[in-house]
Amino acid sequence: MRVGAVIVAAGRGRRLGAERPKQFVDLGGNPLLAWSVRAFAGHPDIERVVVTLPAEWAETPPKWLPDGVSVHAGGVARADSVRIGVGALAGEVEVVLVHDGARPFASAGLISRVIEAARRGPAIPVIGVDDTVKRIDDRGRVIETVPREDLRRVQTPQGFPAKVLAQTHALADAAAWGKHDAAGMTDDAMLCERLGIDVSTVEGDPSNLKITTPRDLSIARWMVESGLIPSR
Repeated sequence: MRVGAVIVAAGRGRRLGAERPKQFVDLGGNPLLAWSVRAFAGHPDIERVVVTLPAEWAETPPKWLPDGVSVHAGGVARADSVRIGVGALAGEVEVVLVHDGARPFASAGLISRVIEAARRGPAIPVIGVDDTVKRIDDRGRVIETVPREDLRRVQTPQGFPAKVLAQTHALADAAAWGKHDAAGMTDDAMLCERLGIDVSTVEGDPSNLKITTPRDLSIARWMVESGLIPSR
């Protein structure tokens, strides 16, 4: 099965507080997004990589993008950007991986695990929850302790048979879930869940952190500078 990847990087990343969108801030001498793009473009099982960017950045794609990587203007919500990326791959691949551009450290091993599982059906990487988790009410009072054995933190890339992913987005449109629901879709597995499609899990990677806040960026830079993450 041919495999393609959609790297979603059309957001602004305002919580990082940088002067430019967070996907273009420096990380170890390269734009943060470059780490993600090179991980997928350099993977032997991936034939096509599509990146969605803010419209003004998509007009003049960065020169550091590897050959063969295509760029498209993303949408308002994450789901819109994924839909655009999947459309750009239509008919070219049988498996699609969707990855957040703000996760620069996806390893080749993680990508391979997701690809292998996604050949059989929707699959997502997960890691365990170490902290005790409480459910609270709207006044901040504890309602209950949630068993953490049943909880997992979800990462990307998430993998899907291409036809399944395209169908879930088409059904979401047909169901008229609306912009509010689309904005609340934080990953594509949520679409499958809502439509009753089974989603399997594979082992995630604790190093595959998502850059959201200045603290996250500081941790990522330390990981690079200390040699925990190989340069790309």
